Amino acid sequence: MMEQKGLPLPQLFNQLRQADMPLGVEEYELLITALKGGFGLQDLDSLFALCKTLWIKSNDDLRIFERIFSQVMQPEQTSSSSNNSTQGSANQESSRTSTGSLLKQSPSQTDAFQDRSSRAEQMEQQAVQAILHMASEDQLPYKRFVRSDEYFPVTRRQMKQSWRHLRQPVREGAPVELDVNKTVKRIERQGLLLEPVVVPRHVNRVEMLLLIDQGGSMTPFHPLSARLIQTAQRGGRLTNIGVYYFRNYPAGLLFRTPSHQKSVPLQAVLESLHYSRSSVLIFSDAGAARGHFSRDRYEGTKTFLRQLTEHVRYKAWLNPMPAERWIDSTAQSIEQFIPMFDISRRGLESAINVLRGHAPSYVDTRTS
Repeated sequence: MMEQKGLPLPQLFNQLRQADMPLGVEEYELLITALKGGFGLQDLDSLFALCKTLWIKSNDDLRIFERIFSQVMQPEQTSSSSNNSTQGSANQESSRTSTGSLLKQSPSQTDAFQDRSSRAEQMEQQAVQAILHMASEDQLPYKRFVRSDEYFPVTRRQMKQSWRHLRQPVREGAPVELDVNKTVKRIERQGLLLEPVVVPRHVNRVEMLLLIDQGGSMTPFHPLSARLIQTAQRGGRLTNIGVYYFRNYPAGLLFRTPSHQKSVPLQAVLESLHYSRSSVLIFSDAGAARGHFSRDRYEGTKTFLRQLTEHVRYKAWLNPMPAERWIDSTAQSIEQFIPMFDISRRGLESAINVLRGHAPSYVDTRTS
């Protein structure tokens, strides 16, 4: 029986990687876990079979592995482990002799040795048992990181689904849609169907203004704000959307680009809104990311919200910071003037419900 710590496994692994074999840390951990389970330590043949089963994916890999395995696993490096065997001295000597002769074989001789069916089957079964043993004990390596650009509190798909709830249907255009109820009533009144009643189609006439806080403490959330705009314009099927940018709070000017270029007077934007048909959604941390109260930001935001209330009925605020981070910051004071929600799926749906004219229904779960 060999001992794991006496085997040059790191050297074997590194040389195989240098030979362009597709091996990573997970494959090495898999081998170590199998060895700790007592598999592959009977002799070099069983170790060879275990490594082959765990690491080899093609015939090219097998040829590289056989060559490097025979070079690295020299008999001198494993002779000390055989001294711990319970066999007699004669058996130890014969074992070392047979092991040495195995390692000195040429690649063709090694191939012939591996073709011995009974021996190969036994070693393959041991390797499979090692894998099953590790799987049963949840010892298999796993990927600890998921590569994704999604913002998991609310994904793109969930954003699109939420935006589609923002509707204000109005019948406009030529009468092309059958009104079943009115047609039935006409038949009841006239006694026969002379002409069906047709009406214009429903058109979503909602007008939305997105105000995005850009720069400063909002810099980490720039990709999220871009996704919010994109899903509203494309996935939400909202055609009448205005997007403007500001820094900290809107004051005097709004900007058409994230880089704060192409300025537009704030008053002109507000006067273009329809009081009962327009809705305004503000995306900003409201100072929560800085973690303290700012008198200047509070007063400036309060002044803007008073102006906004004069021109539009439906408005809401989305905050990228979690609600527990609003405590003792400017955001906690600002939310007294406008319904504010964190940007989770529940928060986005609650904000859209407010823009549709419903009362805020988002339960505050913060702890003070």
